[in-house]
Amino acid sequence: MRPTILEQLRGKRIHILGPSGTEGSAVAAFLLAKGFDRLVAHDLQTPATFADAFHRTHPWMAPAAREASVAAWLSGPIPVRWKDDYLADIADADVIVTSQAWFRHPENAPVREGAARGVTLLSLTQLVFDLCPCPILGITGTNGKFTVATLAHRMLEAAGVRAHVSGNDRTHVPILDRVETLAPTDWLVLEISNRQLLGLQSSPRVAVLTNIAPHHLDDHGTFEALVETKARIFRWQSPSDVAVVNLDDPPSAALAATCAATLRPFSRTRAVPAGAGVDDGWIAIDGRRLLPVSALRVPGAHTLENALAAAAAASAAGATDAAITATLRALDGLPYRLRLAGEVGGVRYYEDSLGTNPVAASAAIRAMDRPFILIAGGRRPGARHEDFAPMREALADAPARAVYFIGETAPVLLRAFQVLPAELLEMRNLTAAFKRASFLARPGEAVLLSPGCESFDQFKDYRERGDLFCDLVTALRPRPSA
Repeated sequence: MRPTILEQLRGKRIHILGPSGTEGSAVAAFLLAKGFDRLVAHDLQTPATFADAFHRTHPWMAPAAREASVAAWLSGPIPVRWKDDYLADIADADVIVTSQAWFRHPENAPVREGAARGVTLLSLTQLVFDLCPCPILGITGTNGKFTVATLAHRMLEAAGVRAHVSGNDRTHVPILDRVETLAPTDWLVLEISNRQLLGLQSSPRVAVLTNIAPHHLDDHGTFEALVETKARIFRWQSPSDVAVVNLDDPPSAALAATCAATLRPFSRTRAVPAGAGVDDGWIAIDGRRLLPVSALRVPGAHTLENALAAAAAASAAGATDAAITATLRALDGLPYRLRLAGEVGGVRYYEDSLGTNPVAASAAIRAMDRPFILIAGGRRPGARHEDFAPMREALADAPARAVYFIGETAPVLLRAFQVLPAELLEMRNLTAAFKRASFLARPGEAVLLSPGCESFDQFKDYRERGDLFCDLVTALRPRPSA
């Protein structure tokens, strides 16, 4: 019998990069709990800066737990090579636990050299694949992977399947903390980034590729290298596995021919006999009509694509038609990602605070299927009016009645959008812009917050900005009579 991953690691000298980050700290805590004692950590922080970095990268932990973890790292059982001695004895390692972005730091050149000599590189994601007792439904892609993961998880749960979900950023509790509580009959839904795919030597049972756009080229060098990285999610699949690809995205569709797995593609432009598609205005699975596209409460092509990708994947993992339909009918969007914050007086209010760049905001603008008022702006260091061309072009084709600008970029945005036939105004802040927008909006119209900018001029982060918008919507609703 092949030894388990923990048996393979037992007795090895394991060096862990970045305990100030979520991945490094999670792997270290897991191995410590398993009795591993030949551990060394390396961090580019110093003892003086470690606490701030740890608090910033572990928002999912309670404050008291973060404080306890910081104290343990500063005085605990694992020796740490801080910034001045970073990687001082990395040549002694048999195994190096890396983080997602380790290759981006020039200081990690000795890690690359160690890998060339045959030192094993291990990631948290690979460890989860090796330890997970149940099948994995994994999603990657430039856009939509978090939404698809969330929807697929909801569909499985609605079907009575015991399912678990984990994202790939610092806001999520690492699934490694819970992997041994999973049962063989469960499903684990994972959002997987391009950086996680680079070192991954395993594929999910059901693998989803939402789309591929020329982002993260600083990680890969060329678009072709990015496509090759995304294709890794299918590389170790067999014919008994399932590959879900986007037929409307040429780079993704081209990979279908290379997949060994059973194909269950999706398309928002056509019917798909074995997968998810649109049949005469209906969302359909394997040719079975489930619900009209018009029943989706959040507009936009990307919303439909995400719904179809999740439906194709979840059905392959055992979700029923009824569960898929109920999940899609209830979909109001996800927090900070073009969600329907509420409808008051016939006006729909959409919150898209995570639209922190002009391209993301332009997608939300193009999704609007009714007259609307846009609230945009915030911080964008060195902003030029040309930077906002994607938003301006989207607005030129959209039924926008007014655009209200907030934050540091308001004057730049006003100049960028001068040619638009809409009311354009600089406002003091989000509250003032919302007040005017809600006064102007008529029944059958919408108010959209999609800033196209970061939030740090007037808010702690994009979450605080989005939460304020939702609070303002709630305040519009009539109070129940006593």
